[in-house]
Amino acid sequence: MSGLDFDGDYGRQYRQRIRLSIPAYDAVLELGAAALAAKTPTARQVLVVGPGAAEELPGLLQAMPMARFTLLEPSGQMAEFCRQQIASLHAGSRCSLQQQSLAGSGFDPEAFDAVVCHHVLHLLPPQQQQQDLASMLSQLAPGGCLLLSSYSEPSGQENDPSLLEIIKARLRMLGMDEATLELFLSGRNKVVFSLAEELIQQQAQASGCAPPQVLLRAMFNGLWLIQRPAT
Repeated sequence: MSGLDFDGDYGRQYRQRIRLSIPAYDAVLELGAAALAAKTPTARQVLVVGPGAAEELPGLLQAMPMARFTLLEPSGQMAEFCRQQIASLHAGSRCSLQQQSLAGSGFDPEAFDAVVCHHVLHLLPPQQQQQDLASMLSQLAPGGCLLLSSYSEPSGQENDPSLLEIIKARLRMLGMDEATLELFLSGRNKVVFSLAEELIQQQAQASGCAPPQVLLRAMFNGLWLIQRPAT
């Protein structure tokens, strides 16, 4: 369970805060959509886990023009943002929004040609990260892809003073005051939890998928693509 209140003030300011928190946020969405356009352009069924305000949806609709999308969003406030986004894109005929978590979804294995999960797993402690990652990989049909982004501290560089100084400088340049900055950094692995790249690799191998492709790494954030073999 996330320590961030998606049904309260944090959720109301989500669109602004997510870009402050995550370097290259828009690049993640752009590259992720391009990866699926290249790998699964004829996808028919796509699962989007924890879309928040569904800012990834425009790119996904374009990348997979024949697909129908199932969106799982447990927060009531964020689900309303999803509804507004779907309506603004006139995508109601292609989207089904379910207000629930992945754990309660009960989908059949190999039900989706693509699964998309942006900036969700770092809201969960490591054991639940492992469970949800295994569940998402099990949903992939042959040839299907998991597109995954998360807060992820590179192994051995978690407390690299050089990286931390760059992170602090970026946040100061974006207007964050010192008290908020210290509170933000103190939440590492207490409010948000690093998704270990080793865990992604282990789960991909255990599920019979190809090794993860690193599409982008921006400081302590990463974007990966994992594909199940076609046969």
